[in-house]
Amino acid sequence: MRLPVAILLSLAAGAASAATEPGNLWELTTSMEMGAMKMPGQKQQVCAPVDAEGPEAMATSDNECEMTNVTRSPGRFTFAVSCPDGSGTGEMTYQGRDSYTSKMTMTTNGQTMTMVTNGKRVGSCDASAVKKQMAAIEAQAAAGMEQACASSVETLMPANLTNYSCDAKYRQQLCDRVGTKGGFSAVAARQPTGNPMLDSGTLPEIGRFCGIDTESLRARLCTGAGQSEDLDFIGGNCPALAQPIAQRECAGRSFTSPPAEKYRAFCSTYAAGMMGNAPAQPGAEGAPAPAATKPADLMKEGAKRLKGLFGG
Repeated sequence: MRLPVAILLSLAAGAASAATEPGNLWELTTSMEMGAMKMPGQKQQVCAPVDAEGPEAMATSDNECEMTNVTRSPGRFTFAVSCPDGSGTGEMTYQGRDSYTSKMTMTTNGQTMTMVTNGKRVGSCDASAVKKQMAAIEAQAAAGMEQACASSVETLMPANLTNYSCDAKYRQQLCDRVGTKGGFSAVAARQPTGNPMLDSGTLPEIGRFCGIDTESLRARLCTGAGQSEDLDFIGGNCPALAQPIAQRECAGRSFTSPPAEKYRAFCSTYAAGMMGNAPAQPGAEGAPAPAATKPADLMKEGAKRLKGLFGG
C-alpha cells in the first residue's frame, strides 16, 4: 500500500519532533582567581532544557567533581562541591529568566580558589542532542576508567585502584595476581621510593592491602618452585633453596669455567641479589620523586576539575 506524500511528510515531521527537545542556549563567561593569580574570562555555550534552572542544569558532565546539598530559594541556589583534590561551596543568583551569576569558592591542596560565572541566554537549541552527546562522553569515560582499573591490576599498583574508585573485582584480581610466582616476583623486587602511590606496590604494602601474610605466601610459592625446579623464581625469592644450589653450581665458577647452561641465569640472578644489584622494577626503584606542585599548576588543575561545573 502506498501512502500519500502528505502523510509521509507528516510522519517524518512527527519523528523529527519526537527526537528533539526544546532547550535554551546559554553563553557562559567564567573567570578564576587564586591568590595573586587570575585567569581571564573564558566563554563557552551550554544547552539546557527550557524548564531547567539552577547549578545542576548548567553543569556539564564531570566524573571527578560531585555537586551536593543543592538548596533553592526564590531566584537563588546554594550548593556544595566535592572533588578528589578539595571541596567548596557556591551560590547562584538569577536576574530574571535570561541571566544569572554564580560564585564558587574551593580549597585544594591548601590553596583557595574562586570561580565566577556570568551566564546569559542567547537563543534556542536542541537539548536532546546535548544529552546524547553527554551520554556518549560518559560511556567513553566509563570505558577509560575500566581500562585504567585493569591496568592497575596488570602493574600491581593498589593506590590506583583507590584513586580510580575501581570495582571490588579489580582488588580481587590484583590480590590473586600477587599470589602467582610472576606477580610475587614483580612486587618483591620493588624498593620504597618515598612516593605513596609507587610504594603501594611494594610487597609489605600489598600484603596489607590484600590482607595476606607475604612470608607465608613466599614459602608456599618457593615450595612449588622447588618441586618444579623453577630456578628463576628460586634465585630471586627463595634464599633457603637458592643457597645450596648456588654453592653447588655457582661457587668457584669463572669465565673459563662457567656454570652449566641450566644454571647460568640462576647464578647471575643469585649473585646480583647477594650484591644488592637486582634490576629495578618499572615504576618502582629509581622512579623520580614527584615535584612540588606549583600554584600555577594548582590553578590549572582546579580549572580542569571544575570545568564541568557551570561550563567553567
